[in-house]
Amino acid sequence: MKMKKTVFIIIVVLVSSCTKEIKTPEYVIPHDKMVSIIGDMHIIDGLFTVNNVRRKFTKDSIDYYNAIFTNHGYTRSDFDTSINFYSNNIDEYDKIYEEVLNRLNEMETIIKKESAEKQAIKDAKRKKRQNIKKIEGKVRRMWKEKTV
Repeated sequence: MKMKKTVFIIIVVLVSSCTKEIKTPEYVIPHDKMVSIIGDMHIIDGLFTVNNVRRKFTKDSIDYYNAIFTNHGYTRSDFDTSINFYSNNIDEYDKIYEEVLNRLNEMETIIKKESAEKQAIKDAKRKKRQNIKKIEGKVRRMWKEKTV
């Protein structure tokens, strides 16, 4: 009987420790804001992989990161402190990054769709111009045949 009690207590302790909810301190940037900040940082990083963009914007990327922090109402120190907290709470950090990746994938899907729509419009205009040229050519030939 004593053995069953001990096993039961161990199981209760293990289960309760596994389901323990982490309370985020006030000095840590909240989850949703971290998703936005890290997403913006990845967008900036992506832009700097494009040569034309990198040449045009000569500032160090750190300056752009600081602008992102300021835009969201935080400092670099706030961000570093928050990264430290989330690094020690890896499950929460994983959730943040999962949301960041989902948002970036959604943006990519929208951009690809818009790009395909623009390309379809360009293709339609090009096709229309080609058809007009064909008709003009036929009209000219018909005109020459009638005047000859």
